[in-house]
Amino acid sequence: MGRIAVPQAGDLPRSADVVIVGGGVTGCATAFYAAEAGFDTVVLERRDGLGTLTTAASEECFRAQFDEPENIKMMLESIAVFEDFAAVIRIPGYDIDVHQRGYLFLTAEEDGPELLKKRVQRQCTLGLSDVELLDGDEVRQRFPFVGPTVSAAAFRARDGWLSAHELTYGFAKGSSALFALRTAAQGIRLDAHGVAAVVTERGEVSTRCVVVAAGPFSSLVSSWAGVQLPLTRLRRQKVVLSNVSRVPPDAPMTIDQDTGVYWRPEVGGATLGWALPEEPSEPMERVPTDWTFPAVVLDGAARLVPFWSQAAETLTRDNVFLTAGQYTCTPDHKPIIGPWRSLPGLFFNVGYSGHGIMASPGGARLLVDLIIDPNADAENPFRSGRFAEAGASVRAEGMVI
Repeated sequence: MGRIAVPQAGDLPRSADVVIVGGGVTGCATAFYAAEAGFDTVVLERRDGLGTLTTAASEECFRAQFDEPENIKMMLESIAVFEDFAAVIRIPGYDIDVHQRGYLFLTAEEDGPELLKKRVQRQCTLGLSDVELLDGDEVRQRFPFVGPTVSAAAFRARDGWLSAHELTYGFAKGSSALFALRTAAQGIRLDAHGVAAVVTERGEVSTRCVVVAAGPFSSLVSSWAGVQLPLTRLRRQKVVLSNVSRVPPDAPMTIDQDTGVYWRPEVGGATLGWALPEEPSEPMERVPTDWTFPAVVLDGAARLVPFWSQAAETLTRDNVFLTAGQYTCTPDHKPIIGPWRSLPGLFFNVGYSGHGIMASPGGARLLVDLIIDPNADAENPFRSGRFAEAGASVRAEGMVI
C-alpha cells in the first residue's frame, strides 16, 4: 500500500529510482505505474493533501470522443482502467463513483449536422465505432430536455464522469510509492551525467530520474533544470448548483458544440462550465473567481436546453457555488509526455490542456514505458520535441472539456 504522510525528521529517503514532482492525479497515476514497473518511487507534494490544486477544480469527466488517433487510443485505455479500477489497483471494492451516462454534443448551426457527421465518420475510421450520430428529432426523443433549435448531436454512452479525489487517492493507495506531503521541491541538481537529485525543504533525494508533473507550476519546476516548456495557463471556472430539481438526474454530460458551454447533473443539482476567452496567467495557488460567471454560463446553457432559463429564476446565492482552477496548455492542446532529449533523466507528464483527469492512466503508463526505454520516444506522438520539429508557436485558445 502507498505511504501517504508528512515525513518526519529523517523519514524522507536519501535516494530513489524515480522522483515525481507534483501530487495531483497525473503525478499519482505516474507513481502507481512506476511502482508497478519495480521502481522505488517518491512523490513530492508541497500541499497538505494529494490532488488539492488543479485536480480538485476539475469537472471530473472523461470521454473518448476526440479527433486524433493518439488521443482516442489514450482515452480508451484510460476509460478501461476506470471501468475496472478496483482490480487494477488491487483493492477489492474500491469505488471511484463512475457514471457512464455519456457525452452529448449538440449543434444548432446550419452546417452543424454535416460537421458532426464528418467528425463521427472520422472517429469510426479511427476505431471509435460506438459514437452515435443523431438528427434533431432523434436527439429530442432520446433526451427530451433538448430544445427545438437543435439540429443534430453526437453521443457516446461509455463516456461520463467519476470522483477525481477517489481516483487520485486510489492510485496512491494501490502503489508502493512514498507520497511525501508538505514537502516542497526547491531545485533539481545536475551533474555531468544529467539529473542527479531533487532538492527539497526536507533534504535532498538523489535520483537519476525526475518526472515533472506539477500542473500549472511545471514551467517553474522545469526551469530549475534550465528547460523552458511551451506552456500557458488559463483560468477555468466551474459553477456547482444545489437543489435544482429541473436537472434530469440521468442526463449525460451535455455540450453546446457551437459555443463550448457544458453541464452535467450532480447529486441534487448540476455543475456547469464554459471555456471563455482568458488571458494567460502565472501559476496560482488560489485562482480568483468572477461572480458574473454563473449568470453568463446559465444564459449560455439555456441556448439549446430551455429548462436552464427557468432554473436560473429559482436560484439563490445559497445554492450557487463557484470555484476556479488553471488549465496548463500546450500549443496543440496535447500533453507533453516523455524525456527531455538533451538532459538525461528529466521527464515530463504535463500540459493536458484540461484533459488530465480523463487521460491520467494512459498518459502515466506511457510515461513509465518511456522511462524504461527512452529511445522509444522517437515514435511517441506526445514527445516534447514535436513543437520544435513543427516550428510551433505558443497560442492560447478556448477548448471543449
